[in-house]
Amino acid sequence: MLRRDFLRLMLFSAGWMVADSFFQPLKLLAAGSRKSDYYHIVLLSDMHLPWKTNKHPTHEEQQEVWAGKQAMLANINSWDDVDEAAVLGDQAARYGIEEEFACVDNFLGSLRFPYYSIAGNHDYVYRDTPDAQGNLQMGTHEEKWAKLMAFTKRYKLPDVYYARSIGKYRLLYLAPDACGELKVELSAKQLEWLKGEIAAHQQGPIIFFCHAPLMGTLRTYKKKINTPQTTAQPADQLKEILSHCPPGSLWVSGHTHTKPKNDSFADDSVNRFNENLVNIHNPCIDKKHVYTNSLFLYDDKVVVRTYDHRDDEWVTKLDRTYKN
Repeated sequence: MLRRDFLRLMLFSAGWMVADSFFQPLKLLAAGSRKSDYYHIVLLSDMHLPWKTNKHPTHEEQQEVWAGKQAMLANINSWDDVDEAAVLGDQAARYGIEEEFACVDNFLGSLRFPYYSIAGNHDYVYRDTPDAQGNLQMGTHEEKWAKLMAFTKRYKLPDVYYARSIGKYRLLYLAPDACGELKVELSAKQLEWLKGEIAAHQQGPIIFFCHAPLMGTLRTYKKKINTPQTTAQPADQLKEILSHCPPGSLWVSGHTHTKPKNDSFADDSVNRFNENLVNIHNPCIDKKHVYTNSLFLYDDKVVVRTYDHRDDEWVTKLDRTYKN
């Protein structure tokens, strides 16, 4: 992001802060301890803060996109049943540089509830500046790893990938820690950890948070979909590992910028990865028309709902229920 763009942003958002109390004590799904009988997780994906200048080049477009993000923030902060947010990667606009993350810190620091982050390719893959033609430059393995570690430290994560529990639900936050040529690839070490987590938690559903979706869980509506660069890798190993998931498990992803109006956004006939696992795709927030998904965790099911922040309403035709 050019410095003039960052300075322009400050007209809309002054200052920034880091969420010091990132890991707050869990509120368990205990009978009688809550106003509601579910646990509400808001899903925030591909925020690209403050905005992607290559997609929104004019000042007017940037103002409109920023206003949409602020409206979304006001909406979710007004909901009195939200327990936490899962931030699914690509928080940074393009390069994963300090100016972008300063805006991310300010934005996420304005949430009224805790959030839990994972890294996306724009948070760690690219060098700080474009090439002579203005194109993104892939970093070296060492450069990517350094950015991934900086991301982990910045958001006070226990490790680059990590796990938590909410009642009977096991939540796994995955990281693109292979730092190779592919944008979202898990290391051999993380795959072994994943096997162990699945084997140890068969008593309830597992919710996987990963920046990229699983191969084949969208229709190939454009040539970049269902490729190694737009899906979680290594695909073959993940397919075998995930075949052992307990019933009702979900893989929650972004990365593809798939819109809710896309016919495979919420179609279980294509989103289902195997008998026990469904991919929940999340829209890009770097848009003039902003949508978000939410997970509602009940004792016996997870309900997925989509909210239209422009029209200020739940898109009920996209509601889905997964029993466990």
